[in-house]
Amino acid sequence: MNKWFISVLASSLLLGLAACSDDPSVDSHPKEQVVPDDNQDREKTPDTIQKEDSGNKSHEGQVHNDQDVAEMMQDLNFTEFELEVKYGPNEEIDYEYKQKSDDGDYEAEMKDTVKNVIYKGTEAFTALYTQLKDIELDANADNEATIKGILDRFDLDSDYSKFDLDMTFKDDSKLDIEDRK
Repeated sequence: MNKWFISVLASSLLLGLAACSDDPSVDSHPKEQVVPDDNQDREKTPDTIQKEDSGNKSHEGQVHNDQDVAEMMQDLNFTEFELEVKYGPNEEIDYEYKQKSDDGDYEAEMKDTVKNVIYKGTEAFTALYTQLKDIELDANADNEATIKGILDRFDLDSDYSKFDLDMTFKDDSKLDIEDRK
């Protein structure tokens, strides 16, 4: 009986000592776990990337207070751009941009069922800005030349069934071109 009692006591003592370890990797108690310092440089993985690091500041195509874009907006001579080109019953291009303020608030969206592309927010603005930053249009632009220029600029086919372009310029003048074939 003494032998049995000593072996149970020794086993209990060994388990008790193992459970009282100071090593936080062994302990599952949250108060004692090692938590990485937020100021530490960590590798960017999907687990460590924060929402503001994602690069997309948009929600449903609306972007607020984007200072980089606010500077880019100054290069554009318009505040609103809407292009709709239809090619058939199920193929259409719909590009929209609306500047809401000079502080980088805007809404942008690109839907292209021909190339199967949908961009919203920052992605859409960047794509539109690249194509339109140096465009020289005004409210008195020639319709045929404007249609050809827009189709060429966006690499769109001229065999459309409907072309609709609406632009509002910074001086509040408007350009509205609609053509059907």
